[in-house]
Amino acid sequence: MTKELIAGFEQFKKRQYESDGGIMLRLIAEGQKPDYMIISCIDSRTNPGTIFQAPPGTFFGHKAMGAIVRPYQQGTALSATLQFAIRYNDVRKIIILGHTGCGAIRALIENMQDDEISSFIKLARTSLDKARQSCANPDDIQELQRKTEEEIVLQSAKNLETYPAVRAALDAGTMTIMPWLFCMEEGALYGYQDSSGAFEKITGADDAAPFATGCCHA
Repeated sequence: MTKELIAGFEQFKKRQYESDGGIMLRLIAEGQKPDYMIISCIDSRTNPGTIFQAPPGTFFGHKAMGAIVRPYQQGTALSATLQFAIRYNDVRKIIILGHTGCGAIRALIENMQDDEISSFIKLARTSLDKARQSCANPDDIQELQRKTEEEIVLQSAKNLETYPAVRAALDAGTMTIMPWLFCMEEGALYGYQDSSGAFEKITGADDAAPFATGCCHA
């Protein structure tokens, strides 16, 4: 067994089972009622449980390369998860959490020749095309990657609306979809705002500013 994982588990047990503030036994007795569902990338540096320091029971989670959400297909892991979370657990907020420096986005830009990977990430090619059109210099790979990371979060949010459970909740006015981007280099969160048509910083109200390509420096 990996020593680091076992040591981490022991700390989790002390905090959530044995301390006065631990909530696991209550969650077991009373059941879960998460407020959120977070769809995030598989990147090991952007795990939502870590970056949000969320206690147990806070959110349902689903991971995919690049946090890419494909249009609805019956019987997929995501469609079943959404059905369970929304219809049977009354989740009303879904966060699409993309991030900067995403390997899946770089693979898309570089047209990676791997059938298993490329067959999935090609779903986001529309986002790449939009990003190219909005770049001041489409040959600038860093700028193109940042723009594509934004566009894929927005495309995934749009695709999410095609899932029956999500569509029904949106029509009923009980669902909010939040497109977010985690800037790893800056250590900041950005959320898309319809009012400005831009990603704006949502960590620290005093320094909120529109998301701009180059906000994170490699």
